[in-house]
Amino acid sequence: MNAWRLSLISGFLLVTILTIWALASTLGEVEADIGARVDSQLSLDGQPWASAKIRGRTVIVMGTSPTLISQRLAVESAERVWGVGRVVDGSGVIPLQSPYTWSATRAGDQVEISGFVPSEEARLAVMASADREMPTLNLEDKLVLSRGQPIGFLVLTDFALKRLAELENGSVSLTGSGLTIDGTAVDEARFASAARAISASIPAGGQLRNVRVLPPLKKAFTWTLVYDGKSVEQKGYVPSVAVRRDIADALAVALPGVPMIDATQLASGGPEGFSFAAVFAAYQLARLDTGSISINESLLSIEGKAKTVPDYEMALAEIEARRSKRAVGVGIGSVDLLPARVDPYVWRADRAGTSVVMTGYVPSVEAHDEVLSAAARLFPDLTVLDHVRVADGDPKMDWIGALKYALEQLSWLSKGSVALTGRQYDIVGEAVSTSAYSNLTEALKKTLPASMELRRSAVSPGAVSPFVFAAARVPDGLTLSGYVPTDEVVQKIIAAARPKFGPDRIELRLLLAGGAPDGFVEAVDVALQAVSRLQGGRFDLVDTKLSLFGVAVSEGAKADIEATVRANLPEDFELTPSLTVAVGGDPLSAADCQVALRTESVREKVQFDGATARILPSSFGLLDRIAAIVQRCPVATVEIGAHTDSSGGTRRNQALSVERAQSVVNHLVSDGVRRERLSPVGYGGSRPIASNSKAAGRAQNRRIEFGIVGQ
Repeated sequence: MNAWRLSLISGFLLVTILTIWALASTLGEVEADIGARVDSQLSLDGQPWASAKIRGRTVIVMGTSPTLISQRLAVESAERVWGVGRVVDGSGVIPLQSPYTWSATRAGDQVEISGFVPSEEARLAVMASADREMPTLNLEDKLVLSRGQPIGFLVLTDFALKRLAELENGSVSLTGSGLTIDGTAVDEARFASAARAISASIPAGGQLRNVRVLPPLKKAFTWTLVYDGKSVEQKGYVPSVAVRRDIADALAVALPGVPMIDATQLASGGPEGFSFAAVFAAYQLARLDTGSISINESLLSIEGKAKTVPDYEMALAEIEARRSKRAVGVGIGSVDLLPARVDPYVWRADRAGTSVVMTGYVPSVEAHDEVLSAAARLFPDLTVLDHVRVADGDPKMDWIGALKYALEQLSWLSKGSVALTGRQYDIVGEAVSTSAYSNLTEALKKTLPASMELRRSAVSPGAVSPFVFAAARVPDGLTLSGYVPTDEVVQKIIAAARPKFGPDRIELRLLLAGGAPDGFVEAVDVALQAVSRLQGGRFDLVDTKLSLFGVAVSEGAKADIEATVRANLPEDFELTPSLTVAVGGDPLSAADCQVALRTESVREKVQFDGATARILPSSFGLLDRIAAIVQRCPVATVEIGAHTDSSGGTRRNQALSVERAQSVVNHLVSDGVRRERLSPVGYGGSRPIASNSKAAGRAQNRRIEFGIVGQ
């Protein structure tokens, strides 16, 4: 019985295991079948991003959807499959990006594509388009999946990649549907192709945001006009179609009816200011019988034969005017103009940097070699660029001796030029040192050799460092010492000092030297104004550092002086003040006080700004001295009497005199004088001291008088 039971139980277990195995095998086949049919349906419904994960008859939709709609449609596709019991959405959605950006950048043989794409399919399409347009380049994919793309995204990226393929270096980018293109074209054909594509409408509703496509880059950017007297040939490179048209228009005006052969190519890499220089060159052809004009990188060079002597002179004048203006980008290089007969007969040598450039004329080949040898001897460490031509017409003088003398003087300049126009000699530049400047100055004072006549001398001294200048008040005078850059600056400083210091003697102990900082004259003017208000005042200016010393009449005056200097000093100048406050001298009696006041007002007048009551700063020093005198008369009351001339009408003059008297009172109060000790009175034109019929008399009548009116 027990054996039967054991046999029955064993059989039951075996049947159960076989049943479970059969069911599991069947379930696996069902799940595999459902999964295959769901995946097929998803693909047929255009949702290849999604895949099915099966648990029994439950389908879990997996993957990353490009949109919320696609996510919902994938679930619906799975639900329509026969045999599916339930559908669970386990998918995700790629993130939404705003703004939606995309870019491709080309540098050499590398292309980097970055930004956003809406799906893996779109990524593949973009990279395929890039590979099709630029098959020989290395492509780097840095794209990120994201939603929010504009309508027609793939059409726009395809258009942009076509434009990138036309660039040697550059980038294309999309922000929404806005397209930006920036770069340099591979060649002129692709530059034209890009221009045509950009000028047409952008596909898929795209809009151009920024476009900067340059012609192909040429490192050796050259351009030449050649005129043989019958036609003009233009060769080399131009930066744009517009510039090419401007040159053609200029040639049509300069040489009307003369055929023009244009063999130029479009290219970028030209110097700044090329178009202006090229148009200038085109107009110069009108003055040439034959010749050529070229721009090589940043230098414009002219060679040829002038039609007439006036054309030769005008061409030189215009070239020199352009040289003196220091036109941006393209400067003047070699100038080799040969007239039919040279008159005036000219020669010039320019020294700048590491080179000496000689242009002009000599009467023979032997003379040319002699001048070149002299230049090589005088400038052994410099490059001598020889553009001297042999021509007829030299003046009846020792022309070669004159050129050698001029070259010797050029060797004393760190930069500059020497030139001869017939017998007339010009020298311009900066001396290599103070001693060289002295030698040049002394030499130019003497009779020049070879019958030369000095026409122009504009040589500045060598630079010194530090550049120092000082001014100091002495009894009845002002001493100026240190360095100044030119005699003209000396005159400007004296002109600035004279109204501030009245009849004071100005003693000059100045040396000429280069190296003055920018704003030097303005800084000296500001410092002189401060010294004019200080007893025992002086200043030292070392490059841009100003040290100011002296005694102010009051704390208010001291503060005002320092504030005015700081406010008016040029940029980069620094002030170090060392000012004190004191009123010197013993107390004065009323009579002595009156004498002192009269002495100051007779010696110097209070000046106003035109027909106003604003006191000119040049009179602040006088009023500070008046304030010092009044403070030494501690019990006196001072009348401030303002007088005008007869111009302007009686009422207006009366009101103006009252305003001026009050302005003087206000200044004295700011200098520390108590207001109750001052009595402003406006007399208008009622008390003239000279005839108003003449300007000199009217000037005397316009005055401020200071009088003691009480104790």
